[in-house]
Amino acid sequence: MNVFHFAAQMNAGALVYVVSQYNWIQGSGDYIKYNGKKYDRGNNYDTTTYKYTAPLTGQYLVTSNLYTSTNKAHQEIQINGVGFTRSYRYVPDTGSWLGSEPTLVLEMNAGDKLSVLPMFGADGVIGGSDGTYMTTWLSVSLLYVA
Repeated sequence: MNVFHFAAQMNAGALVYVVSQYNWIQGSGDYIKYNGKKYDRGNNYDTTTYKYTAPLTGQYLVTSNLYTSTNKAHQEIQINGVGFTRSYRYVPDTGSWLGSEPTLVLEMNAGDKLSVLPMFGADGVIGGSDGTYMTTWLSVSLLYVA
């Protein structure tokens, strides 16, 4: 690894989260609104479009947790608006909250936009931070520069 690659990896990564729970409307096409930042090295996550822009071509570790009140917690990770993978979790309706957490390594080109679309099958509530813990969050880390 050369100095450029090391410096690039140190400046590419974000941990963002939903600040307050909110209602999500089925079929709205709205991405998960990660509007808080724990950190954002390189300022690559936009809290108004809810998208992470890859600063460099390479492999990224992506982990997303969706905490919801619905018993069908689905999420789709998208690159440039196209679904790449979906994560499903279903439990019988117990009235309690549950999470869905995919983890994967994605190859992205510089300038690619990563976003997460919730898919419940019905309207639902997306959980936010309680001031101590993040419940719905997205983590992106550059692993390798191509």
